[in-house]
Amino acid sequence: MIRSNAHHSPLKPGPRGYVVAASVISAVIVLSGCSGGTVSTPSRTPLSSSASSSASATSATSSAATSAAASAQATAETAVKELVAGFPATLIPLMPGAQVQGSTLQRSTPLSAASMTATITATPAEVLAYYSQVFQAQGFTAQPGDTVDGVPLKTFVRAAGQEIVIVSVVQTGDSATVTVGATVLPGSLK
Repeated sequence: MIRSNAHHSPLKPGPRGYVVAASVISAVIVLSGCSGGTVSTPSRTPLSSSASSSASATSATSSAATSAAASAQATAETAVKELVAGFPATLIPLMPGAQVQGSTLQRSTPLSAASMTATITATPAEVLAYYSQVFQAQGFTAQPGDTVDGVPLKTFVRAAGQEIVIVSVVQTGDSATVTVGATVLPGSLK
């Protein structure tokens, strides 16, 4: 079970908190893709509903879902097989050769969130190297470690720890599924 450090504020989670944030973002994408057919248009759902669904699906996300639900009725937009309208492609670019599987965008204060899941024929090391270069060029600092519980994962922080980007990679045969999630100040969604 993943636990966040109790002495950290919601805006500055400890290292385990980053994993919880990644779990919430991944759960939203997975839940949006579980709707059945091939949804190609973005949808708007109350964040509190998606956070509640994520919390029931993954007990590790309960503290993050609670703080997300406490925000002012923000809505999350999701899209399957495409980037949601207004997705911050400058902040989270699609790696060359990757195919988008799903995306989310939630604009709120004090923090907003965006995530993207894609597949690519690249190794986890190549994916992490690409995104390390991308996020460090944007002023993020890479945190120590490249895996969590055996899963290739890299965390980047900026703005005194208020902005967090997490990249995780799951290798299946010749392809990799990449999830990039960012929790940032609203002005960073570009």
